[in-house]
Amino acid sequence: MPVTTPHRIGVVALPGVYAYELGIASRFFGAAEVDGRPGYEIVTCSLDGRPVATSADFSVAVGADRAVLDEVDTIVVPPWDAALDGADPIGLAGRSAQRVVSYCTGAFTVAASGLLDGRAATTHWRKAEQFRATFPQVDFRPDALFVDEGDVLTAAGASAAIDLTLHIIAQDLGAAVAAQVSRATLAPPHRGGGQSQFVARPVVAEGPGTTADVRAWLLDHLDRPVGLDEVATVFGLSVRTLTRRFRAETGVTLGAWLAQARVERAKELLETTDAGVDRVADLAGFGTAAALRKHFRDRVGLSPQQYRSRFTVRAVS
Repeated sequence: MPVTTPHRIGVVALPGVYAYELGIASRFFGAAEVDGRPGYEIVTCSLDGRPVATSADFSVAVGADRAVLDEVDTIVVPPWDAALDGADPIGLAGRSAQRVVSYCTGAFTVAASGLLDGRAATTHWRKAEQFRATFPQVDFRPDALFVDEGDVLTAAGASAAIDLTLHIIAQDLGAAVAAQVSRATLAPPHRGGGQSQFVARPVVAEGPGTTADVRAWLLDHLDRPVGLDEVATVFGLSVRTLTRRFRAETGVTLGAWLAQARVERAKELLETTDAGVDRVADLAGFGTAAALRKHFRDRVGLSPQQYRSRFTVRAVS
């Protein structure tokens, strides 16, 4: 695909910008070439053109102030220290003619401009509830690694920004160019699954609670079938009372909580042992490998084998 004038990208370094995400646009867009020529021209700016302190222990000097954003085709907003305040210091609200891209909590800044009203978006899973509460008018997608709304695109945390950047390159310049950038940077061209594969979910809530003992008992009996009648009998409760209290404290049914706990046990076994999938299914209480695969894919977005290949912490023989 011939390129006569490179697509111009403006990256905004706001006070306390996260250094890792700040460099992603330059590194990955900058690696895209078409017929030996740069596919993009990248300029990094601050609001006033002065050096900006990063969230790390150093500052960065930039080549322009925000006026340069009038001349670019795409604006990239990395996360920065005050992003969660929900302000729009860049003035994105008046820039609807340009493509806007956010990395991680930079989505808060984009949402504050109104550009995401009535549209889908994502951000880092740790800030999901705050994003929902701050911007109820946005169709929040908590499990997405990135969301493409055409002229406004949002990525989840850190490495998901790379996923989105490679996606944009493929959209702009073609899959072959994106694959070339992927090879040059040793970054996977596409990662299956969503943010669920990275989320650590505590399976027993801290602090006192009527069903805390029930949850602890369930964790001790994950490797065998457990029914509501048995649990209710063990704790001297009626099934109705157990069900009502459990949902009131955890927000989910006992069955749903138990299934998630079993998935968490399976994740631990896949990461730390070389047990086969059938054995993992037994130890986690799924009974069959087919049941494990279904629950795992429903909740994690990957197969057990894919999860093991990404997150194992010891060599698997």
